[in-house]
Amino acid sequence: MSVQTCWAKTHPILNKHMLPIGLTLAIIIALGIPQIGIAVGSLRVEGWGIVQTICVVLIFICSGLSLKTDDILKAIRAYRASLFGVVSILFITPLLALVPGELPFLPPEFQIGFLLFCSMPTTINSGVALVGSAKGNQALALLLTVSSNLLGIFTVPFFLSLLLAVGDISIDPTPLLTKLLLLILLPLVVGKVARDRIPAVLRFVKKAKAKGNALTNFSNFCLILIPWMKLSASQSALAGLSAPEVIGLLGCGLVIHAVYLGFNFGMATLLRLPLPEKKSVVVMGSQKTLPMAMTVLTFLPPSFGEPGLIAIPCILSHLTQIFVDAAICSKWATITAKPAAASGGSESPKWAASAGGSQGAAPPPEAELASAAENGEVRT
Repeated sequence: MSVQTCWAKTHPILNKHMLPIGLTLAIIIALGIPQIGIAVGSLRVEGWGIVQTICVVLIFICSGLSLKTDDILKAIRAYRASLFGVVSILFITPLLALVPGELPFLPPEFQIGFLLFCSMPTTINSGVALVGSAKGNQALALLLTVSSNLLGIFTVPFFLSLLLAVGDISIDPTPLLTKLLLLILLPLVVGKVARDRIPAVLRFVKKAKAKGNALTNFSNFCLILIPWMKLSASQSALAGLSAPEVIGLLGCGLVIHAVYLGFNFGMATLLRLPLPEKKSVVVMGSQKTLPMAMTVLTFLPPSFGEPGLIAIPCILSHLTQIFVDAAICSKWATITAKPAAASGGSESPKWAASAGGSQGAAPPPEAELASAAENGEVRT
């Protein structure tokens, strides 16, 4: 098999699953050859990591370039779902992060890692893609993404400070807020203004999207570099983890995400949200973004422990939510498609699909679902 033929077969897979593959490789390389990551991460000016800062700025410039004003305006009228979604994402779901802090078999760094990840707003791109694959309200999903991430810049420092204080760990939220404004909000605004005001930039964005989401993949590459540097610096601590600690880490990530899904599904049912809005709230309210978590991690003081160990719960929880929600959205799309086809397009409750609807439309192909689940994310 020629190199060209091999690349033609592997390129679509790499394009669809770049973030999970990249994060997995980052862990392997950081454990096997930590010297490279240590050298790159040690480049600093006035206490600021040069490569880390550049990566964060580029990630959120790309996010700004991808924001569409029209989609946001379409979703504003779904005020009940929007209000609950934002409250759930920023103020309710972070409280569950206190539970790992009570588990003695988890190292302190893992406890802080879970608390950090759970305090984050929702994913920036993958959640919207998953909502689309489940045939949910994508405009509402986008609104939840934009609103929670913008508000999160202001709420995360203070909420994180309060949660850490419960575990007798103190952090001053004001400097953290200042850094988030400079490294997240400002690049986001720059990207959005450039998209709206400079026609050449908009043409570039559309061209990049047409070429296999090149802009998203570039953002994912920048995101992969951040935990790679952190993991490399903590290689010795990572290699010393015991089997119970690793199993406990994976179990906690799965349980936390399952609780998020159950809570948001139950509340969306109580609120009697229309089915497309319900899907958006459940998916977006149960996911957490990785880029902001890695950004905040770069600002945590050394007294918090090994940065690489703190990053591990964030990375594994992020991968867990992608794969679990991809499977859920695949099933959800199949269930809603059947009664819609049988009843002339009207939506029916979940039980109706199981009772009948065998004449419904076929579920989306696996390749299409995988593309929807991974193309965005992830600028999580």
